[in-house]
Parts: sequence; C-alpha cells; structure tokens
Amino acid sequence: MAIVLCLAMLIGTTFAWFTDSASTAVNKIQAGTLDVQLLDENGNSLEGQTLAWQKAASATADTSSGTTANEEVLWEPGCTYNLQSFKIKNNGNLALKYKIVISGIAGDAELNEVIDWTYKVGNTNPADLSAEGHLTAGDTSDFITITGHMQESAGNEYQDKSIDGIAITVYATQDTVEYDSNTNQYDAQAEYAIPVATADELAAALASGDDVILTAPVQMPEVVEVKGDITIYGEGEGKLLVPDNADRVINITDNTEPVTLTLSNVDVVGPTTGAYTRGVSVYGTTDVTIVADNSSVSANYYALNIASANENVKAVVKNTTLTGWCAFQTWSAGTKATFENCTLIGNNTFSYSSWNNFATVVINEGTTDVELTFKDCRIEANQTTGNKQYLMSVRASGAKVTMDGCTFFANGTEIADEDLGNYLNIYSVASDLVLTIDGMVIPIN
Repeated sequence: MAIVLCLAMLIGTTFAWFTDSASTAVNKIQAGTLDVQLLDENGNSLEGQTLAWQKAASATADTSSGTTANEEVLWEPGCTYNLQSFKIKNNGNLALKYKIVISGIAGDAELNEVIDWTYKVGNTNPADLSAEGHLTAGDTSDFITITGHMQESAGNEYQDKSIDGIAITVYATQDTVEYDSNTNQYDAQAEYAIPVATADELAAALASGDDVILTAPVQMPEVVEVKGDITIYGEGEGKLLVPDNADRVINITDNTEPVTLTLSNVDVVGPTTGAYTRGVSVYGTTDVTIVADNSSVSANYYALNIASANENVKAVVKNTTLTGWCAFQTWSAGTKATFENCTLIGNNTFSYSSWNNFATVVINEGTTDVELTFKDCRIEANQTTGNKQYLMSVRASGAKVTMDGCTFFANGTEIADEDLGNYLNIYSVASDLVLTIDGMVIPIN
C-alpha cells in the first residue's frame, strides 16, 4: 500500500533599505514550509511501507488477532476492519490542515462502493474521511485509525471481487490560524490538490470539485467539462489528453456561475486530426477567467478558443506555449487577455484554398472592445501550403492590441520591422484598431 506524501517549499530572499547617509539591513524574508509525514508507532517513516488490516472487535464475523501486511483478509457484508494505526507529523513551520483520502484503487473498484470509510484520532468519535484535521507547526497527531465497514446491503454481485491495492493519502494545505497579515483569514481559501494518475481518478476529483495534480499523462475517454473553479497542476510527465475523435480537451460552456480554470505546469494536448478541434474552448458563458502558467495548450485548429456568446472573459497567460492553426482566437465582445513570456505558434498546414488563409492570433468578426496585451512574447506564423498565415488578423472594430518586447517569426525566420505589416491582416471594419508596438502607435490603413 503506497503512502503518498506532499510537500511544498518556498525560499525567500534578502532586502535592504538605503538613505542618503546610511543603510540598514532588513532581516531575511524566509517563506514557510509545508511538510507532512506519516509515522508508525515507533516514530519511523511509513513511506513505501505496507499496512495491515485487523478485524474490528465489533465485526459480525469471527474475530482474529490481526493480519500481517501481506496476508489477505476476507470481507463480507457487515464486517468491519481497522487499518494498522499511524500518526501524521507536521515537519514544517506552518500550521496545516489535512484530509485523508482512499486513492489508487486497483482491481474491482466497484467493491469500494459498498465500503464505508471512517477514521478517528486517538479516542475521538469516528469521522467521515472528508472531515479535516489540524496540526500546528512541528506537532504530531495522536494515533489515527482508519476503519472500513462493508455495508450489510451488499449483495451477491460483490462476491469474489477484490481490491488488489489502495493507497491511504494524506493531503495537506495551510491552515487558517496565522495572524501576521491584515486579516486573520488570509489563507482561509487554501485548497487541497489531489494527485491523480488515471482517467477514473481525474474524473472523480473533478466531480468533487477538487484541484488536481497530474502525476502522469492522463488520457480522458471524452471531453473534460468544467463547471466550477478548478486548478490542474502538472508534475513530471503531467499531461492531459483526449482521443483524436474528440473535438476538444477542455470545454467551458453554459455555466451560470463564474468559473476560473487554472493550468499550472501542465500540457493540454489536443486532437491532432479532425475538424475544428480545440485545446481549451469557452462558449455561451459569463464571467470566465482562464489562467495558465508554465504550461502548453495545443490542437489541430484552435489552441485557446474564446468562441461566441460569452461575456466578460479574461485570460492571463504566462510562460506558456500555444500551438494550433490559430494559437488564440476570440469571437466574444469585451474579451481581455494578457500574454507574458509566451510563445504563440500558428501552423497553416491545410490544403490550399482562399478560405484557408488564417492567423496565429485572431480577433474575429462581430466582436467589440477586445483588449489584448503581449509582453516579451514570441509570435510565429508558419505556412507549408499556398495559404497565407498571418501573425494577427483583426476583423472587428474597437480592438486594442499592445505589444512590448515581442519578436515575430515567419517559417523560422525573424521578420524585419519594415516587413511586419505584410503579416498583419486588418479588415476595413477594424480601421479603428489601436495597435501599439514597443510604445509606438502604428497607423492603420
């Protein structure tokens, strides 16, 4: 049984203040650490260890003195088993809150549907696994006992099924006990992130509204529908994929409440074939915010697509690569998007047609009041057929585009300043475009 540990460390720095006659050093600012560890009864780490089950005294079946870690136990309706007790230690210097999750189920996962899980700390009353625990800095919990009870209503369909392995995972985040800010609730919204490595685990976490960490490439069987605030982190080979017969990876549509999608250190890999594919797509929704940092989004057609019928869409994209026929497109009025230290790549590989001229960045027809800002970005326009691939196409009035410190490339070659206009496709209706490059307002013909 794997034990998964999560930790996070931030490192501070040193500052100094100066006057006209002297200087005074300010103490080093050291960010706190969050470090949770599981211990056995002797205080030894349980990382990589296997825990044993023991028949609870209240079980309806025959009791026993317990099992070894590798011994199989037989479950039946009404029986109750206790897992070998362990402790949780807060090795960090910040208070933390934690919750315990049964994860990594291998074998007949449906057997888990008829097992009720609870836990207790010391002699406290049993609590549902969703209940939070709390530890101050450097503190260690009392012994924690996890109990599994097989429901009496479990029928014959569960006979001979087995769960070949599970993981007891403890997730920790900051606790709301600090008083060194303007408000004593500054970390009240700290969220847990659940490590997932399979499509089933990711689907379950998203259904529960949990933030997730992709610890391995995860291919979902269908489009990922986002209906609430969610953060997807990547770790190592963290990738999110869908089959090529899906038309997009992440879909945000028809939401009635504000939604924030955050991508951090994750690769969203869209379909490489098919028509009108998307990486991340937003349609028919109000108050959407997309945040991406140190990530990538790709698709055969549109990487980041703000479709029509949206209101108040914002995108904040940093240190991220967007790749598609169109890297970023908006078809919704009032879209506000900023890109910093990003690479936007537009690849026009489609068979020749006068309709297939397109651009890496598109403000499409019918929109108004779109504002895009690019800082220290690389914007590429690549074409392998006779179709024209522009850097940017503006097809609506009232747009404002600001570019600072950006570089522009066509088929791998940097575009000279005097040739840049050849790669901008400005419709006549967009003659009021305010285009500013490195502080200079570019006149539009």
